[in-house]
Amino acid sequence: MRSKTALWRTLLAVAISLGLLAFADADSLAMTWTPSGQDPVGAANAQDGKTAYIVVRFGEHDVIIRSVAFTETITALEALEATGLAHTTDDTGFGAFLCSIGDVGDSSSACDNGNRYWATFQWTGEAWEPRMVGIADAEITEDGHVEGFSWADASGTPVDPPPALPLVAAQRGLDWLLAQEQEDAGYGSAGNTAEVLIALAANRQEAAEATVANMLAAANDFAADPSGAGKLALALTAHGICWPYGAPQPMEYFDAETGSFDPGSAPDAVAMLGTAALDQATPPSATTHLLEQQQLDGGWEWGAGWGSDTNSTALAIQALVAAGEPVTSAAIVSATTYLAEAQNDDGGFPYSPVSEWGTDSDSNSTAYVVKALLAIGEDPTSGEWVVDGNSPISYLLGMQLEDGSFEWQLGAGPNQSSTQQVIPPLLGRWFPLVRTELASCEPQSLPASGGTKEGDLSATERLLWVSTPDGLSIAR
Repeated sequence: MRSKTALWRTLLAVAISLGLLAFADADSLAMTWTPSGQDPVGAANAQDGKTAYIVVRFGEHDVIIRSVAFTETITALEALEATGLAHTTDDTGFGAFLCSIGDVGDSSSACDNGNRYWATFQWTGEAWEPRMVGIADAEITEDGHVEGFSWADASGTPVDPPPALPLVAAQRGLDWLLAQEQEDAGYGSAGNTAEVLIALAANRQEAAEATVANMLAAANDFAADPSGAGKLALALTAHGICWPYGAPQPMEYFDAETGSFDPGSAPDAVAMLGTAALDQATPPSATTHLLEQQQLDGGWEWGAGWGSDTNSTALAIQALVAAGEPVTSAAIVSATTYLAEAQNDDGGFPYSPVSEWGTDSDSNSTAYVVKALLAIGEDPTSGEWVVDGNSPISYLLGMQLEDGSFEWQLGAGPNQSSTQQVIPPLLGRWFPLVRTELASCEPQSLPASGGTKEGDLSATERLLWVSTPDGLSIAR
């Protein structure tokens, strides 16, 4: 059956569908956006025109968002076109029919998706409302409008995208983050640049070539320890970038005698996550070692004698799940209990619930925990994770400032690290974002004497060249 036929046959079902919210009750999110009360969706820069947001749900845990600037009324189709996302349409005789977005749907002239199709919605401020007109007639007029495109399930039933507020917050955070790019196309340090690459990949956004070049140029030094190699793997695999010559991969740090990558549980977990990202098998002894490092309270500590903390525990959970540990195992259940007991009444999480330096919630720790909860299939906006009406997601939303950045703690001001960390979990993503093997960067000879000199290369080109012991250079 052609998908166009399926759409008209199920139009009534679309109209009455209550939908499936990927996070949970949207009302609880809308009520606790931010202490300062600014309109989260009525995005900034009104003086430059209006901003609309386009949400695309490809499937469960695969949702992206894009911002589109406009000044006059545009249609949903025009907004989709303005995102630059690859898509195809077909003329049904009743107007344009959406066949595919990205790699989902039939992009051929047949536009045959069987019972599946792209359902279209608009966000009302509290819930998704199905569009009752075609994409070429659905108008977008208001600043902050959110339009949703969602791939129906296999039975032809429309599925609501996740609640819009966390997605819009993530896009605004990304827009702010990209504006922090420095002259060398990096973000202040190799670690920051890796985090930006991860945040972009969580939203399926490509990184600038110069930023990739900056990351590759810093790769050898960055991967000089297990956690650096692990984070490098998480960043490069997320974009399908080649592995730079001479940079150690996480497995090169694995000690078969101890079963560990690093003596500290958190760096050990990051190296395990990097190994999973590179689609390499985690040694069983590595899983055993990390499990043995679990503390009596159910948490993990960053280093020996430091005491349990939420960040290390969240990383350990993700590393163990990525290595195949069942989410119902005693270790995971105990760790989840530790996190539940660490949660504050504002819905957020502190670095440690017993820290002598303070136990207030912070964005980074809360973001770490949300990723761990998502990894084990928990809904961070429902059940035990809602305290006094506050959830971890509502806490994160309340930490966003008017410029799109996130604070570490209330009153601390814009924080690049917090903004980097918050984006993936707001998009419903956890580590590793992708599992894939990476080819080595292709070696090329330097230009011959008398030809092009290194000084003639552009700044971006120079960053892509890395000297090797054999006198070669590695170019992406």
